[in-house]
Amino acid sequence: MRNKNLLILGASGKIGKWVVQLTKERGYNITAVVRSKSSMDGIDGIKVIQGSVLDKEILEEAIEGQNYVLSCLGIQRKSPNPWSGLSSPPNLTESVIKNGLPMMEKNGVERIVVVSAAGVGDSWNRVNTLLKGIIKTSSIAKTYKDFENSEKLLEQSRIESLAVRPVGLVDEESTNQAKIVEHFSMSSKISRKDVAKWMVDALERKEKFDKPSEMIGW
Repeated sequence: MRNKNLLILGASGKIGKWVVQLTKERGYNITAVVRSKSSMDGIDGIKVIQGSVLDKEILEEAIEGQNYVLSCLGIQRKSPNPWSGLSSPPNLTESVIKNGLPMMEKNGVERIVVVSAAGVGDSWNRVNTLLKGIIKTSSIAKTYKDFENSEKLLEQSRIESLAVRPVGLVDEESTNQAKIVEHFSMSSKISRKDVAKWMVDALERKEKFDKPSEMIGW
């Protein structure tokens, strides 16, 4: 990787903070867009742009000069309850990808890696029946629709991209045993740190992505 200018979207989130830490350790020139700079307190050596990723001017400023993009964006709920209302627009990631892709293509971004979710798109048939019922009847369905629409936009782009689809996210310690998995059950899980590491490692792969998405777990 000759140039290492990296834009991180969703840098203040639970996966995003791990992505920031890992990419800092690997010597990237990092730009992050956050709603409040205070969310990045204690993190030095990165460029922080305060504003909304839905603001086209902010997004354009952030993308200028970047070689790579890592997105940890996802719809937020008002509480962890799957049936809780949303605190983000229902098309958050779709809107950012839709607005950002032309800017990325114009600026010569080489590769983009985004977080998605196990069960999105063609991985739906790998979700167990009970989980399907929870997803369909809760606010999670809106998150899945948003991710699916984002993935479709990425697949149509000229930029090489990968959607990482983790199974159930937990805040446990990293096991460094993340791998491609075929099924998503009630007991499936992976730590957010391991998801972040997978995304950063994917960004640095020498070979081209052979698939548009990867479902990962322990």
